[in-house]
Amino acid sequence: MLSAELTSRQQKVYNFVKQFIENNGYPPTLQEISDKLKIQPSAARMHLLLMEKKKALRYVPHISRGIELLQGRPSGIPIYGSAPAGHPFMSQENMVDTFEVRRYITASDDLFGVYVRGDSMKDAQLSTGDLLFVDPKKDPRNGEIVVAAVEGEPTIKRYYREDGDVVLRPENKKYKPIHVSRSDENFKVLGVVVGMIRAIDKKKIDALTDEYKTYSRAS
Repeated sequence: MLSAELTSRQQKVYNFVKQFIENNGYPPTLQEISDKLKIQPSAARMHLLLMEKKKALRYVPHISRGIELLQGRPSGIPIYGSAPAGHPFMSQENMVDTFEVRRYITASDDLFGVYVRGDSMKDAQLSTGDLLFVDPKKDPRNGEIVVAAVEGEPTIKRYYREDGDVVLRPENKKYKPIHVSRSDENFKVLGVVVGMIRAIDKKKIDALTDEYKTYSRAS
């Protein structure tokens, strides 16, 4: 059914994105939209930006598959760009894919995924390319692995409460713990890690690593 808020062309774009997600479990690239609808990538990008203003979807430019439908979302959980498992650094949280995992993991409806980047959690057996499942509604307990924002920058560490403050400890001796106050407005626990998937295909891991490099340059 044609939405009263979308133009005919925008509705075609929306329908294609929706069908693509249903068929593949992840959104199309800008080029795939362009090829399917026989329009220029710049025109496809403009349609997505206008549709975002109409709150039909969320579109993140410069991120491959950075599209999320807001009307009739797919059942898969959102997966965000890599969170560093080393030193915190500037990194936007952008959805890059979706994945259906609820049949395996019990968590809140806000469960999301994030890729590991770096080696500060290597002794906890977390490596670059690992996909972590994170529950933002779960209260962290001492020793649990969390995704936290420090000065607005995401990082993966073990969570501990010490003397009323929080210590985020790495699992690699070459990195130092991060000490923060729970009252610090620039600190926030984004969620507790409740599961993980690891790729064993080296080509897949290398592809993810290359994607992270591109992502960092775009950020």
